[in-house]
Amino acid sequence: MAEGMFWADQIARSVGASGAQVVNDSKTPSGRVHVGALRGVIIHDVIYKAMRDAGVKAAFYYGEDDYDPMDSLPVYLDAAKYAEHMGKPLSEIPAPDGSNRSYADFWMEDFREVYERLGARPEIYKMSELYKKGRLNETIRLVLENAETVRRIYKNVSGSDKGKDWLPVSVICEKCGRIGTTRAFAFDGTHVSYKCEPSMVEWAKGCGHEGKKSPFDGGGKLPWKLEWVAQWLHIGVTIEGAGKDHSTAGGARDVSEAVFREIFKKEPPKNVPYEFFLLGGKKMSSSKGLGVSAREISEIVSPELLRFLMARYQPNTAIDFNPEGDAIPRLFDDYDAAASVYFKKAEARDPDVPRIYALSQVREPHEHFAPSFSFLASLMQIPGVNPESEFEKQKGSPLSHEEKSLLAERTAYAKIWLERLAPEESKLKILEHASTEWASLSEPQQKALADFAGIFEKEPAQSKQIEAITAILTSRGLKIGDFYSAAYLIFLGKRKGPKLVPFLNALNRSFVVQRLRGL
Repeated sequence: MAEGMFWADQIARSVGASGAQVVNDSKTPSGRVHVGALRGVIIHDVIYKAMRDAGVKAAFYYGEDDYDPMDSLPVYLDAAKYAEHMGKPLSEIPAPDGSNRSYADFWMEDFREVYERLGARPEIYKMSELYKKGRLNETIRLVLENAETVRRIYKNVSGSDKGKDWLPVSVICEKCGRIGTTRAFAFDGTHVSYKCEPSMVEWAKGCGHEGKKSPFDGGGKLPWKLEWVAQWLHIGVTIEGAGKDHSTAGGARDVSEAVFREIFKKEPPKNVPYEFFLLGGKKMSSSKGLGVSAREISEIVSPELLRFLMARYQPNTAIDFNPEGDAIPRLFDDYDAAASVYFKKAEARDPDVPRIYALSQVREPHEHFAPSFSFLASLMQIPGVNPESEFEKQKGSPLSHEEKSLLAERTAYAKIWLERLAPEESKLKILEHASTEWASLSEPQQKALADFAGIFEKEPAQSKQIEAITAILTSRGLKIGDFYSAAYLIFLGKRKGPKLVPFLNALNRSFVVQRLRGL
């Protein structure tokens, strides 16, 4: 593949000559969907859009694996309320809000709203519907007729010994409605014999019923490794990535691919293995309530920022993101820097930056003045300051309607960051008095600040003020850090702060001059 080409464009080029492509991804809606699941959606959406940009005919599908059994209960739900539903298909369990939706729909509709806001709009299919409408009947039949081959593949590929009477299907118990506790052990071509085992799994108790039932038309479902195969067959999938845990040697992907080749005589879809999305070094789980949900993360950064965060990393690179601290301001800064490169206002160190920026957009990108998130968060903490006026000073002209909208959007995100996520050092309070701080400075620091007061009083141009600081440092024999830390100390009581010159210019000019002179 071409050196220096963005990873998704490399994939598009590699498949471009092989005809129309079908990209697929899926998710089991076991609870509140964590932000890690967004990585799969965005990776596949970026691939789809890269192929479309390359002139490749492509489609993007997203499966909702809602026929899976409830095999764990999220910590934020009432265990007593859902105990009776453990082991039942997620599509057959009532929603937590008491609505007419299913449990699966409750969570997937929320997640769908989030990823659609991020510009991903795949064609949706629900596994419960495919099973009930008989769309997977022939796949189920062929798998059951080749059960011995399936058992051998499980054994040879993953080391899993299923036993001679194990059949690769789970039927819904006619008595208790559970699908996660039934063991099928015989198939006569139309029905399977099964038992709803009381102690087959730890997370649900079967009712003990024994019977015969058709596994077709929604009567049963395939194990998820084979359900993956069924999706590939039904949708005609040509590209589907898989998370690191599924892509290891002997893992789920290897089993599915072996079944696809040996039983269905087809080449499996191209795999794009991708690493975990970690939160502070921890892999996130929907059912355990670990990590930030997709909904929560979508409320603290803009859609473009989230796409940018996902797209900028190679799929095989883990993303370790902690929204607390200064991670969000740095993300905004990186995004703005990428915009400057895209609009040819700056040179790129990484040749992929313009492409990453382009594929991060939810709306058509237009060049405009973007207020610095970090500086905006600082301005919002200064009483009496009008951020719009300050950014018009920086721009040198009135903000356009689009720029005012962007400022309002970033103001909302900055407020959330300051209230919930910002470290203490980012929270500012102007000192009413600074005599103690002034007295703690060295004489060269005091004189340098007083020198700058004279410049600041008469020179409104920030570029000239910055030049003056450089000259003052030379004449006073000071290091730049000594000057800046002194200035922050007398205004904020700390030795670090926002960009100094814009910050001082946002304050009352006479107040700044007096404080710089130690008054």
